[in-house]
Amino acid sequence: MMHYSKNSRLTGNPENNSDLPFLHLALPVMDEPDLLPRLLGCLATQTYRRFRLHICVNQPESWRDDPEKATSCENNGATLLMLEEWEGCETVVIDRSTRGLGWIGKQHGVGYARKTLMDHINREATPDDVIVSLDADSVFSENYLLSIALNFSAHPGAVALAVPYFHKTGQDDVANRAMLQYEIYIRHYILNLDRIGSPYAFTQ
Repeated sequence: MMHYSKNSRLTGNPENNSDLPFLHLALPVMDEPDLLPRLLGCLATQTYRRFRLHICVNQPESWRDDPEKATSCENNGATLLMLEEWEGCETVVIDRSTRGLGWIGKQHGVGYARKTLMDHINREATPDDVIVSLDADSVFSENYLLSIALNFSAHPGAVALAVPYFHKTGQDDVANRAMLQYEIYIRHYILNLDRIGSPYAFTQ
């Protein structure tokens, strides 16, 4: 099931000219109604408007009969209701969480949701379009999508772009230390891949 919401904020801003690539944003969502509004707020304020948001709200079908997963099912339902009211940008919602539409068997999880999104986008995208992979906890400035479009326009031979990022710390010192250790590991790993000349010196 898919729902479409047309963006009323599209303007004639010169930054939205057709010389820059159209962006398809791929966003898997599962049990994240508290995080999603912040991301949607970031998208609503983007200066570059030539993009479409594709969201896959997903969960295994078996969760419907698991009392321990009842809250997650309710949260996914709340997310779908939130997206029905969302008008901040053109949006396509792939519903894989409503009863009868959830994942069956072992094919489920964020990886399978991303594959579902990528397959869907590839069926409608042109060869010049760009796919941007997001997470529900992503936070970025109003020029984030513009910077992506400009980079691909300036480097037409590029097939991928790994945007630098960092994890924001919170109030939990234990979680902060674990997160910072993870970031140090990632940076150390990439730097050493770059040092030996590996073509895979990037993260995602």
